[in-house]
Amino acid sequence: MSIDGLFPNLTPKNASELERFGAHLKKVWPLKGKHRDHLKYDIRDMSRGLTNERTQRRKEYMTDDKFLSPYLYYFLPWNLYRMSRLFAGLELDIPDGGEIADLGSGPLTAVLALWMSRPHLRTRKLNFTCMDLSPKSMQTGLKLFHAMAGKDSPWRIKTVKARFTDRLHKKVDLLMVANAFNELDWSGRTTRTQAEMLSKHIVSSTKDTGRILLIETGVRMTGRIICEMRTQMLEKGFKPIAPCPHCEECPMPAMAQSAPWCHFNFSVKDAPKWLEKISKDAELEKDNVTLNFLYFSQKGSDSWGAVRAISEPFKLHGNRGQYACSDRGLTLIDIPPKTRSLFPGQTFIPTWPEKPKTDLKSKAIILPYTPKPTKK
Repeated sequence: MSIDGLFPNLTPKNASELERFGAHLKKVWPLKGKHRDHLKYDIRDMSRGLTNERTQRRKEYMTDDKFLSPYLYYFLPWNLYRMSRLFAGLELDIPDGGEIADLGSGPLTAVLALWMSRPHLRTRKLNFTCMDLSPKSMQTGLKLFHAMAGKDSPWRIKTVKARFTDRLHKKVDLLMVANAFNELDWSGRTTRTQAEMLSKHIVSSTKDTGRILLIETGVRMTGRIICEMRTQMLEKGFKPIAPCPHCEECPMPAMAQSAPWCHFNFSVKDAPKWLEKISKDAELEKDNVTLNFLYFSQKGSDSWGAVRAISEPFKLHGNRGQYACSDRGLTLIDIPPKTRSLFPGQTFIPTWPEKPKTDLKSKAIILPYTPKPTKK
């Protein structure tokens, strides 16, 4: 039974880059006096604006200087942590001379995380086109990148003030949209129409051999967005590389409050100390972070037919259970006592029972889990 997984622990070098990022941030965006003292309150206020007061927030909030400090000192580094964990577990082999587009780039979060987490790409000549409505946010991200990577980096980064759907002048090898789709209106009947428009644009902007990476924050609303984008991308000939181990209908579409949605939680035990302190001061400490994502190409995954664990383990009739995704639909992994559970994001090749049972509560198909002994 082969097992692989997403979201590996940070390497020591990646953890060091995140720790070092705090020092770069202080130089690129210094805070003095009352602004530094008031930072924890600004972070708290912005957090409310991004969650329960979301409908009252202006769409172009990142163009407002007063939001940049809390974003740069709290939300940006936590997103760098999330994406570092994600990027480290994905196959990301962008060719030398490759073209990358980052739509809704903000302070170049995805570019910074890519540099931190994939050192094998640092010596390649890569051309980035970063698009956002806030030039100041992108320029700050560019200064942070140069502080980290140095002026001699072969990465060429062009920032463009633009919307998601503005035309790219070149088709790209990798198109990324990170923490940006949630800024749009996905209410009511707009969801399918918007997903169709966005998927058409990003597919037409990507080479036939290219890949598309969509990342969101892991709440129920973004689970619905991700599911609808998946449907539209499949219709346009792009198949999931990860996390989906199949091309069948999504078993976790976030259609109702009680319905499951595809998202992953993972520990933050190796997060930088300076970020933990800022989070504690703002009374927004974290012991885990969450995200949802889709990674596409026209070829799709090499491991279809596998089962991928989605949830963390929970008690199940004396055993432990984990919800998972498979080509048979929503799956409940039944883990016997004294057997190590899977980490969210791990996959394995299943041995299905001849007549699988169905869980009465979730309607998931039950899959008994018996890992093969480890070879000595």
